[in-house]
Amino acid sequence: LLPDSHARRFDRVAEEAVSTLGGYVRGTALIALVEASIIGAAVAILGVPLALPIAIVVFIGAFIPLLGATAAGTLAALIALVSNGLVAALVLVAVVIIVNQLEGDVLSPYVLGKTLSLHPLAVLLALSAGTISAGIIGAILSVPFAAVTWSAITTWRSTESGDAVTPPS
Repeated sequence: LLPDSHARRFDRVAEEAVSTLGGYVRGTALIALVEASIIGAAVAILGVPLALPIAIVVFIGAFIPLLGATAAGTLAALIALVSNGLVAALVLVAVVIIVNQLEGDVLSPYVLGKTLSLHPLAVLLALSAGTISAGIIGAILSVPFAAVTWSAITTWRSTESGDAVTPPS
């Protein structure tokens, strides 16, 4: 569909977009692993039953930005409340709050910034804009969309030998 003069560039853009999406998934999985490990360890230390299944739910939930780990942590706190009492539930709520702050303010911007080659502030701004404009769907899609868009722009504009587009005469 593209003229031959743009075909190689478009192929590079497509390859870079796929690589960027892969980086997003790897970065999100790393963040989810950290969250699941910390919350799972807290659940195990507090002696709450079902520590491994709770950690798995936190890991899966962490793929939904902002709400996933919070919802999974709330479930863990409810299980702690029923099985171990109010003190264990409150301690677990505190751990979940700390982990969510760590994830939102440090892990996501830093890890996703590194894996996506975006500045951490750009990750925060994309996440904020996506959440405000489209809710949870915007939160889920905003960072990979911003990363793919930036990668496509920079790849398209790069001028490797023989790939530079010359304006028509």
